[in-house]
Amino acid sequence: MAKILAIGNAVLDTIFSVEQHPKEDQEMRALSKTHQIGGNVNNTLYVLNQLGHATSICTTAATDSESKQLISGMQDHGIDCTHIQKFIQGSTPNSIVTLNAHNGSRTIVHYRDLPEVSFEFFAKIEIENFDWLHFEGRNIENLQGMLNISKTFLDKQPISLEVEKPRENIEALLPLANLVIFSHHYAIAKQFTDAVQLLEAMSQLAPNSNLVCTWGAKGVWLKAINNSIEHIPAIPVNPVIDTLGAGDTFNAGLIHQLLNGNSLSEACKFANQLAAQKIQKRGLDDILNVKAENRAIANIKKLSKAKATVIDVGSTGSIILILHENTVRAYENNCPHQNVPLNEAYKIDVNPFENTLKCSVHDAFFNIADGECIDGPCWGEHLTPIAIRTDEQGDIYLA
Repeated sequence: MAKILAIGNAVLDTIFSVEQHPKEDQEMRALSKTHQIGGNVNNTLYVLNQLGHATSICTTAATDSESKQLISGMQDHGIDCTHIQKFIQGSTPNSIVTLNAHNGSRTIVHYRDLPEVSFEFFAKIEIENFDWLHFEGRNIENLQGMLNISKTFLDKQPISLEVEKPRENIEALLPLANLVIFSHHYAIAKQFTDAVQLLEAMSQLAPNSNLVCTWGAKGVWLKAINNSIEHIPAIPVNPVIDTLGAGDTFNAGLIHQLLNGNSLSEACKFANQLAAQKIQKRGLDDILNVKAENRAIANIKKLSKAKATVIDVGSTGSIILILHENTVRAYENNCPHQNVPLNEAYKIDVNPFENTLKCSVHDAFFNIADGECIDGPCWGEHLTPIAIRTDEQGDIYLA
């Protein structure tokens, strides 16, 4: 087990699962809504914790109520929060994420009203007590000083730097890191046509650093010190459930393997596999195990507009599937009146002419289109929607 300190951003994510990303000026109903803690280094540390390491974060936090939720969430993930610089002014960083249930892609809108970690705060941390330091490539004003003192005071401990976005003068910091991880977003923004072109250019700036560039479905390219560029293809995944945090998962796998003494090539192969596992499931919990989210729960050809199909999905309970206007509606099989299954007493009655479902226990009627109770004891309340996706063969999966 290694002690790892990561320096970067910590965020509260609100994730809306949607059938497709909305167009401008379009109104859309989400399939589901979840909250989780996020931020690049935050995610990386959570995965590293699951890989058996002791993790600590150096970040900033506000003093609002959301800050308590964020810090509590990090601690629940096993991340040490001793090195958090708090500010009275400002608010907890937030991201709104739309997750396409059809292909797992995500679009992020981020809001930040909080200062970054100061050089003076970082300088007080006893960094020599850690086995690895990982920096997010942001906060350039203070990052150079942090990297400089890390390079000065650390004899054997590696330093990694994630370069995800093009920031002014970040290229000058590359030689200060033992490992630099580039994203394809950075490469494209800097007008490189591919990862090979990027690594060739960056190796001129940082000849004594190991360099890695991830490129989504095309795989990963790497250049170890004094070695030629190598390509590792991406692992095909079908279906893709959730790409949010895939890059952060890759970074964790890479650091983990290098700490274990493996070569850069072997470390990238492991990280590639771990990232492939991640995109087959929602979130980062239990990242080492792929859950049954990639198992079809039904096929659209077996569904009807005149009958509700109840599917047992294990620990989640059961869900209701029904056709509506040539699409599938999915709801948790739970009446909001007294939290009992809609088919507790008898089958779920469906009126295909009025497009309603009826609870067999309380005679509550729900719109099939949106799950709203339009008559009965829970009038105005809604069935809980379940995010699903349907592939080209009509197989239906939990999203």
